[in-house]
Amino acid sequence: MKVVLVALNAKYVHSNLAVYDLEAYFRKHNSNVECELEVCEYTINHNLDLILQALYKQKANVYAFSCYIWNIKEVLTITHELKKLLPDCLIWLGGPEAGYGAQKYLKDNKEIEGIMVGEGEVTFAELMKVWVKLDKKKASDDTDVYKNIKGVVYRKDKGGITEHKGGELIDLDDIPFVYKDLSKFKNKIIYYETSRGCPFSCSYCLSSIDKTVRFRSFEIVRKELDYFLEMEVPQVKFVDRTFNCNKTHAREIWRYISEHDNGITNFHFEVAADLIEDEDIEIFKTMREGLIQLEIGLQSTNMKTISAIKRSMDVGSVKDTLLKIRDLGNIHQHLDLIAGLPYEGFESFRKSFNDAMEMKPNQLQLGFLKVLKGSYMGEMTEEYDIKHNDTQPYEVLSTKWIDYDEIMVLKDIEEMVEVYYNSDQFEYTLPYITSFFKSQFDFYKELGEFYEKKNLFGIGFKRENRYITLIKFVESKMEEAKKSSRRAHSFKLVNRTKDNNVSIEFDYDLFIELLTFDYYLRENAKSRPMWLKSKSIYSKDKTVHIESMHDETYNYIMHLGGLYIEIDDETEEDSKKQNKKEFIMAEFNYNKRSRLSNNAAVRFYKN
Repeated sequence: MKVVLVALNAKYVHSNLAVYDLEAYFRKHNSNVECELEVCEYTINHNLDLILQALYKQKANVYAFSCYIWNIKEVLTITHELKKLLPDCLIWLGGPEAGYGAQKYLKDNKEIEGIMVGEGEVTFAELMKVWVKLDKKKASDDTDVYKNIKGVVYRKDKGGITEHKGGELIDLDDIPFVYKDLSKFKNKIIYYETSRGCPFSCSYCLSSIDKTVRFRSFEIVRKELDYFLEMEVPQVKFVDRTFNCNKTHAREIWRYISEHDNGITNFHFEVAADLIEDEDIEIFKTMREGLIQLEIGLQSTNMKTISAIKRSMDVGSVKDTLLKIRDLGNIHQHLDLIAGLPYEGFESFRKSFNDAMEMKPNQLQLGFLKVLKGSYMGEMTEEYDIKHNDTQPYEVLSTKWIDYDEIMVLKDIEEMVEVYYNSDQFEYTLPYITSFFKSQFDFYKELGEFYEKKNLFGIGFKRENRYITLIKFVESKMEEAKKSSRRAHSFKLVNRTKDNNVSIEFDYDLFIELLTFDYYLRENAKSRPMWLKSKSIYSKDKTVHIESMHDETYNYIMHLGGLYIEIDDETEEDSKKQNKKEFIMAEFNYNKRSRLSNNAAVRFYKN
């Protein structure tokens, strides 16, 4: 008897915790059951025919697939062909995408025997016992072999479909630790779970359906954290839906990893910012740079939208909290927005975007509403006039408040944010440029329009070309502003400071120096960038570059802060003795990089 658990991940670096949990739970509770159980992981980027060949070679009796919105199309393609080749095999599905709408999947896909619904550990273990018995008997007089199993939807012998509701929720302490053999997870992100369920009711999310929040005991978690730390795992990503919904649980873990930091491992948490309190901030202060990163679902700052998606949030409080964490300088913050939510039109989303940017996240993820089966938002499609893709990932096309033309504009903005903001390659250039636009949103919108006009979308050019394209964009905006001074433009050659008392003129030379500075922060270049005059870089060794800059550039960089900086000033007398012209030198050390941005450390001194 052979059973294969199959996962099709979105990327190679991902792993599927669910199938490993199923395997581990079965082995723990059914060690006396004789069978061969194997986990096979692939990605949706694999050639599907090669995946089919690999699964066929297994010659398994049962294939069980883990299904999500990113892989359901590929799973159904493979299962359809696999059943042709192995007509006697049983094909089962599980996971959130198959579980909601299970009856329809069975009606539309005759090759599927059944679907696990809800939490799968206990259900899968019971299914394994049935499959082993069927294999030994080769045939069964019982026309309903799954009648005693909860949490399944399946076909009876005569073709009818039967559904058994799920049973009791599992005790998380009863799930074995799946990472005892890390060789299976080499070069992959480690996903780790200390709680299930969510206390919130976000209308677009399936986690809101399970209100019974359960936690893995801290004593067990502590031992498993010790293992990750001892093995120097690069990153552990907690999959808890709202990690800090139980403040005691969250603080125990945060304190522990801070006190036992190995200097290497990074921990990722999805948190609710409005639940973070001063006590949490005090714990964060003790952490080294890059020990943890926080993912925060802001989604919108439109209060009517927030109410419609069944959330509660004080936007001002969230902003204050995120800025406090940002000021610590040691924690990477990832902020999420969702376009296509109810009552969020184009102008409303523009405001939400600008509000989010004022919170100064390290990354801003501009996502689009996924209308998931089983979610409240899925039930409201008619009332909200939501049009969305009928196939994965069921993404919004338009709503009562936003049309598809506007969605396409936001798609371009999403790409520009990813390339220029989230890459952390323009840390000092972007604040300067965007200060001359009406808003951050306008900057990324017009940059997207420039890309569209120049047919630059979809071109995988080198990183240096991103800088060159930004120069061309700025030059085009300067030219437009000069030629059409009487027209209203988003970009202004002369801008006023926030107090509206001082006018500042756009300084092209400062822009170029800031861009060059950003370039050296990231790139261990062997020659000066293309936009500067050709000149070899003075280098003491292969890890240090030195470049001169003007005082105004240095002052602007100091004003923004956020760098690892050493300053070594010569005295005026020393400078005169050596008959040197005084200017600022920046030395970039590529052996010492920020764990948040990956930018090089910098030392400034006067030459």
